[in-house]
Amino acid sequence: MPAIVGSEYRKIAVEYATARDKHLAMKQDFFDAVYIIVQLQSIVPEVDLLTQFWGAYQVNSDTINTSEMFLSSIRTLQSHVVSRGGFDNIDQYLVAEGITVPQTWADLSTGVGYAISKSNID
Repeated sequence: MPAIVGSEYRKIAVEYATARDKHLAMKQDFFDAVYIIVQLQSIVPEVDLLTQFWGAYQVNSDTINTSEMFLSSIRTLQSHVVSRGGFDNIDQYLVAEGITVPQTWADLSTGVGYAISKSNID
């Protein structure tokens, strides 16, 4: 069975990179909500809301800071294209397919042991 074709691989890489970037942006959104509460001029809403919203920020911040939820899928895809395609590394696959990937995807790929050269990054 051959490896996934480059155009489909690139679509997956772009979608995952976009999802990761949005995931990281969420952290700021949670903090912004907390900041609005801190800036309230009335003490009652601040007292009523701050603890819960700060807790939500902290829980989500811890989740957002880790890329673990992304890594297993990326590791599996990289292994698939290298082994099924008969390549020695992911760069060979990217060059053979004539595709590049987003920086975020390259960073995540490196995190699972599949480094991507700069020449293969958008």
